[in-house]
Amino acid sequence: MEAFVENPALWWLSTGVFLLVLEIIGSTLFFLWFSGAMFLTALVTWLFNPSPVVQGATFAVATVLALIGWQRFRPLQKMEGRDAASGLNNRLAGYIGREFVLIDAIVNGQGRVQLDDTYWTAVGDDMPAGTHVRVAAVEGMHFRLERV
Repeated sequence: MEAFVENPALWWLSTGVFLLVLEIIGSTLFFLWFSGAMFLTALVTWLFNPSPVVQGATFAVATVLALIGWQRFRPLQKMEGRDAASGLNNRLAGYIGREFVLIDAIVNGQGRVQLDDTYWTAVGDDMPAGTHVRVAAVEGMHFRLERV
């Protein structure tokens, strides 16, 4: 226990491990950069045994560099053109492009279709039942249909 109190590198190391455990539990990528800066500060402290002011400055510089690196790394994580959560609260967007056979006719620009287990209001050109159609767009709670 005495070695832990006298060696500041162990303080930096243990705090870095604590933040790394928090990162593993929360997986937010927030604590990871601070944890890495603490590990670097622990290494510098263990190798050179600088004063507490230099240790704090090392941690501050390492944290800023880690956050700048994170800002450069973050765009690489996003998918081009569309992020993973774009359809999260808009499940109807998943129907765009689906093709099916029209069961009820569309009359005067409005009709009813069944997709999966649900009936939906459809809008589009007048079409008789049995027409092969595709969902072109979602307008509120209506599907805009087009002939295939």
